[in-house]
Amino acid sequence: MVLSTVLSPPTDQDIPSPLGPVVAEYRIAPGTALSYSVTQGQYIQIIDVSGAQCSDFLAFNAHNHSQEIDSTVTRTLNGVTNPQAGLHSKYFSQTMEPLVEVIQDTCGRHDSFFLACTSRYYEDAGYPGHPSCSDNFNRALAPHGLANRSGWPAINFFFNTQVDCHGNILSEESWSRAGDYVLLKAHQDLLCASSACPDDIDPANGWQPTPIHVRIYGAEQSANPTFSRAIGRRVAADFPLRLTQDSAFTPCIRQLTDDLVEYNGFWVPKSFAHQGDQAEYWALRQRAALMDLSALRKFEVTGADAFALLQYAFSRNLEKITPGQSAYGCLLNPHGGIVDDGIVFCLSPTHYRYVGNCDTDGDWLRRIAEGQGWTVEIEAVSDRIHNLALQGPKSRDILRPLVSFAEPTITLDTLGYFQFAAVKVGDIPLVLSRTGYTGELGYELFVHPEYGTRLWTRLLQAGQSFGLLPLGMQALDRARIEAGLLASGYEFDDLTSPYQAGIGWTVALKKPNFMGQGALEKIRQHPSRVAVGLVLDGNEVATHGQNIYAQGERWRIGQITSATFSPVLNRSIAMAQIVPEYADSGTRVEVGLLDGLKRRLVATVGPLAAFDPTKSRVRI
Repeated sequence: MVLSTVLSPPTDQDIPSPLGPVVAEYRIAPGTALSYSVTQGQYIQIIDVSGAQCSDFLAFNAHNHSQEIDSTVTRTLNGVTNPQAGLHSKYFSQTMEPLVEVIQDTCGRHDSFFLACTSRYYEDAGYPGHPSCSDNFNRALAPHGLANRSGWPAINFFFNTQVDCHGNILSEESWSRAGDYVLLKAHQDLLCASSACPDDIDPANGWQPTPIHVRIYGAEQSANPTFSRAIGRRVAADFPLRLTQDSAFTPCIRQLTDDLVEYNGFWVPKSFAHQGDQAEYWALRQRAALMDLSALRKFEVTGADAFALLQYAFSRNLEKITPGQSAYGCLLNPHGGIVDDGIVFCLSPTHYRYVGNCDTDGDWLRRIAEGQGWTVEIEAVSDRIHNLALQGPKSRDILRPLVSFAEPTITLDTLGYFQFAAVKVGDIPLVLSRTGYTGELGYELFVHPEYGTRLWTRLLQAGQSFGLLPLGMQALDRARIEAGLLASGYEFDDLTSPYQAGIGWTVALKKPNFMGQGALEKIRQHPSRVAVGLVLDGNEVATHGQNIYAQGERWRIGQITSATFSPVLNRSIAMAQIVPEYADSGTRVEVGLLDGLKRRLVATVGPLAAFDPTKSRVRI
């Protein structure tokens, strides 16, 4: 192990444990910088020791120092402001050669626009002679023959910047917490330099510069699962960091595509190689498609007061739901906003399963139960239940020879919409649910991860003669927009009521004493906006957040929430939320494209689901 003399050796108490055997290790004191060499294939872990500390990073080809990271080239090739673990993960040189690749990132907010801080910055702010990262880099790189620069174009890890709608680049205190890190992989032999930024005159480093720690790992760690690609997310302030993970089906999916994206803490396919999202979409609409929905969160709700809890927290009236049945609705907050949408499955009068989108759903249910003094246990079981969706008009035919029901009176033909049952596919035990997220006849299969590979393989083989294809998120998003199905962060958040989101039908206002009841009774009378579907005149596709205007007028009447081009309708469509006065079917409105002034596209108001609005296909 090599240890820098810039500061005393680190202790085990102030940095996370190594990811694997360490080749070299450096501690960078606050307000300093150092240079170090890595060879092709080695890994560089840059750790924020105390939190809220920025670290500028430079990388040069070790044999040709004129080749260095170029942020403009990197943004152009990736199409993102900063590379992230996944497909668009590399930092490139001026000649478009990859120098380093992001393997893991637990912070998620960095800067590629600004120079490393300079003497001029501090002089202009009234602090002449203040240390700067650029001057520190000059000293660190001089022994390697690199000429001094007034300002170094660095990658500013942990520096919190963003570009606002007016083109301003804003900066605030770093998002990073103690122990957050970026793990890079060297694609060439490199000369690198890292700093612990000395800025103490603004919030960039929380007003108090602290150390940065760098570890180098050997290239052989590529076989170590600890070095797999991952993005770290925190869903709430008091929740632990969660790294992106594979589902039980991801190993099979990786054999078919490299185009995976992070979604809700899991790697999911965006599209599949040698077919593309158009082919996947048409397989879904005309035959059948198979998709991984393991990113959904599952919670077991059990105990004497399990029904009372869900009847209070969930929008539907669960008195009508008996064992073997389920109901779609939403968890509510006190002001009538949607905490999350999901499905409640009734296993018995004292045992329910809630399937939603967020890790925090279980915490919300637990807090309600504690506040009411109810006897109920909420257990997160997402790690034990992964799920596939088999959807499309041929899905029942594919399953027919495969499934055997634990209850002999149930068959695929008698299993109704929003009903579920225990079945086996060969020797694989699972729960089969007549639900989906596509607007097609379909099923969801909930299974223990140990059976994942076998189930995926068996279904693909069985569906081959029917033209079954695996389906990625891009095609799934198109299908759910056609079907008028909601997506968190697009159609709703915790300030959006079910009436605004278009699922007011899920609110059982007549049941007594439920969460947000008083607020929802008022909102129902006078919703500020309502959900509608739009069919646009022309093929241009709108985007989330674009404004909608009264025809021929300057004033706004709503916004686009989701949009796509519908192949089956051969029309550009959108989901939108507009003021009630313009929500009648057939009303003509305008969607503001570009800046909302240069071009507007006329659209016709219609049902939220442009495709099969009566849901006849899912009920057959």
